[in-house]
This record gives sequence, C-alpha cells and structure tokens, in this order.
Amino acid sequence: MREAKKHLTDESVHQALMMADLTDAAQPDHAVRLLLKEVLQGLFDNGWPQALLQTGPRIVSAEENYGLLGYDTSEVTLGSAHTRWVDDFSLLRTQTTSQIPAALQRAAKVRQPGQRILLAAPGITFRRDSRDRWHCAEPHQMDIWVLGDPELATHEHLLRLVNDVLESAVPEKSWIYSDSPHHYTEGGIEVNVLNDGAPVEVLECGRIAQTLLRRLGIDPLLHGGLALGMGLDRLTMLRKGIPDIRLLRDQNERVQAQMHDLNPWNPVSRLPSIARDISLAVSPGLSEELLTEKMLLAAGDCSGWIEEMQVKGRWTFSNLPVQASERLGLMPGQENVLLRVVLRDCSRSITNAEANALYAKIQAALHEGVPGAGYRMDLPQV
Repeated sequence: MREAKKHLTDESVHQALMMADLTDAAQPDHAVRLLLKEVLQGLFDNGWPQALLQTGPRIVSAEENYGLLGYDTSEVTLGSAHTRWVDDFSLLRTQTTSQIPAALQRAAKVRQPGQRILLAAPGITFRRDSRDRWHCAEPHQMDIWVLGDPELATHEHLLRLVNDVLESAVPEKSWIYSDSPHHYTEGGIEVNVLNDGAPVEVLECGRIAQTLLRRLGIDPLLHGGLALGMGLDRLTMLRKGIPDIRLLRDQNERVQAQMHDLNPWNPVSRLPSIARDISLAVSPGLSEELLTEKMLLAAGDCSGWIEEMQVKGRWTFSNLPVQASERLGLMPGQENVLLRVVLRDCSRSITNAEANALYAKIQAALHEGVPGAGYRMDLPQV
C-alpha cells in the first residue's frame, strides 16, 4: 500500500521559499551560477542554439513534477519518503524538469523545420536525500533540452551534447556512461565523471521519448530531440576541487571568498570529525531519506554540523535478545536501527559537550519505543 502523503508545516514551506537559489541572477554571482553560464556559452560556441532560460516557481503541481513526465501515481517516488508535499496536489519541485513540459509545448508551436531550440532550466530543487559530502537536501540542477527535427534524436547527437557540456564544465576530466532508463526519454544513460579514478554521477540524459511528445500534444513525426539533466553542485565541486557540498553555502569568510570564481579550491583547515553510533527503536521500514530528514529537523540550527549519516544495521524485535529489546525500549512490531552520525563543522571545532548534546537531541527525537527508554546519549552507559 502506498505511503500517505505527509504535508510540510507552513514554517518549513516558508524556509524553502526563502532559501537562496545559487543559480539566480538576482543573487551575487556564485561559482554554481558561473559554471552554468560557462556551460551554456560553451554549447553556443560549439554550434548549439542560444539557450532560452526557463524559470518557474518552487512550488509546482504533482502533474507538472510527475504526471506529465510519465510517472505512475503508484510509484514510490511520489511517497512522502522522497517528496516534500505542500498539500495533496502540490509539492516543492524535486527536479527542474518540472519546467520543461510547458516550455516544450511553446517551442513546438513556433519551431520551423530545420530549426533547433535549446531550453535551459536551472534552479534549486528539494529532496529527501541521504547525507554525505556529495548529497544535500536542496541541490541545484539544470535541465537542457534541445528540440529539433526527429533526426536530431540519435545516440551520436546525445553523446556530442554530453561531451560539449562536460568539456565546458569540467575540462580535461574523463567520463563514462551506462544505460539508465527514464520515464521521459528513450536510450537513457547515466554519466559519471572520474574523480581521482572514482566515478561521480553528474548527469542523466536520453532522446526525448515519443510518448512524452504525444502526451504533450506534440507530433513526433515533426519534432524530436535530446533531454539532459545535470547536477550543478557536483559539477562545481569537481571543477574547483571542493571536498564537501556544504561548503557551497558555508558563511565562513575564507570559504565565501572562494565562491565568486571557478578557480581551484584553496583548502581551508579541515577540522576533526566526531562520530557516534545511535541505536534506536523505530517503526519498521523507515527509509534512509526519511531518517535523515527527521535527524536534520531535530538538529535544527546545528544541522549544518552533520557531515554524514549511514544506516549501519537493522534488526527486528524477534532478532534481538530480550535484554537488548528491553534496554532499547523496543516494542513488538518495531525495529532496531543503528545509525552512524558524523559531525564536522567547516569553520570551527565542535566541542565534545556540544556533540553530546546534539547526539542526545537526535536520539530523543527519533526514538519511538517505550518513553524514557533506549540507549540514551545524555546518560552514562553501563
């Protein structure tokens, strides 16, 4: 059975709407915006059309974000574990692709035979995601779609588009790709840049699906093209050599001074981390994304200290000794989840007292077992 939608509070919606979009021309130029401008200029220099920028609201309908793009309403992507619902019918956009269907319809009406139209939709998006140095809950993306004659929709043209994007974004870095089906493309692929030999996913793309064109009332016998979506944060990190995605928004003066250009990152003192394992009694089946969101909400103003969260293990009530279940406050039907939470502030050292207080706050907020039980982080362990 599909999970019921969980709506955001008014305060959470307000915070999302007030968060700075690092791609926004109204903001001071940031490395993220400088990179997207280089990508669009690089495409133009390589013979692609001048980009038509698409901007849109952060709150969109489920039809715009999912339905028109071919997602089935029964898919897990639509559940509250992955989507920040504002109400039953609208959400904080999870992808800048939500701006594309209407833009494609407008482009198809004016496009002449032989003409190509390039649509670029950059902006902030909102996810319920894992927490590590490559992930955050409000990533910046840019969709690039090229609409032309049906003959444009080939694998060769797609690889040329990818190469031209990456040649501008991360010159001299190698990349690889693998098959990755999408709802709104044919021949979809996932592209990873090799960073010190390790693959980092940076974009997905494919030929515009004929099913999408028909759904939008666009004749696939007259129109076809390419669809590409890239992660601007990761590409900026790879371009500059930034080690942690949180640094893109860090307010430390030494960090901010390096966010107004695309020059190589000058390391700022990497302060020591603090790690703890938190053992919890929770409802069964909570996703890592939902646990991460609950943890960040509990951390409040200190959420920026959380560098990484991993689910290290899960055990059902019946898999644990009675003594362990009693100590946890684990009730029948619940499960024990062990989380590894790593703290590191980019600007200063976190004291042991501060770390212990934050771990205790997280434990208290996420514990769902017997009230007052559990491996309390604010009490000596015996």
